Amino acid sequence: MKAQGIPESNIITFAYDDIANNWQNPLKGQLFNQPNGENVYDASAIDYSGKDVTPEKFLAVLTGDKATAGGKVLESTSASKVFINFSDHGAPGLIAFPSQYLYADKLQDAFDTMESNNMYSQITFYLEACESGSMFPNLRADQNIYSVTASNATQSSWAAYCGSDAVVNGVNIGSCLGDLFSVNWMEDSDSHNLYAETLSS
Repeated sequence: MKAQGIPESNIITFAYDDIANNWQNPLKGQLFNQPNGENVYDASAIDYSGKDVTPEKFLAVLTGDKATAGGKVLESTSASKVFINFSDHGAPGLIAFPSQYLYADKLQDAFDTMESNNMYSQITFYLEACESGSMFPNLRADQNIYSVTASNATQSSWAAYCGSDAVVNGVNIGSCLGDLFSVNWMEDSDSHNLYAETLSS
């Protein structure tokens, strides 16, 4: 997003931040999402980490509730195009945070609040989780929310760059480097003209 000119002030990042310096990470202080790719870890870019990565704070950020969030929140207007990317575990009707779940009805309530408060013209939501297609059962056609999910309401989502592909500078990371859905949309964005490519093409 920064490479496309979106200012850092307009980006809000949640990350539990337990991977880069984990004892199992052979390349301490670094994160990679491609074989022999660039280090993508930047602790200074994380706005909410550790115990602050909760459904309550996530929804507060979306709805502009500064008192509950305790940090940066969405300060969008009726002219704003809002992009949300979420990647974690999921199950029918919920997505997982480190120690709690966010349920589909609570996410819909947040969308309804955003709509009532004129906080967007369009929302695009990319959701990487198993059974992620179950998280949007009540979106209205006129709500201007475009959701793209890694799987339908009954399928698993899958990891990417695992096993012998999970190698960076000759070191096998010993884990997968990414998720199939997320890796594909990010690599597509990196390799195409985003001013010419649309969500429908």
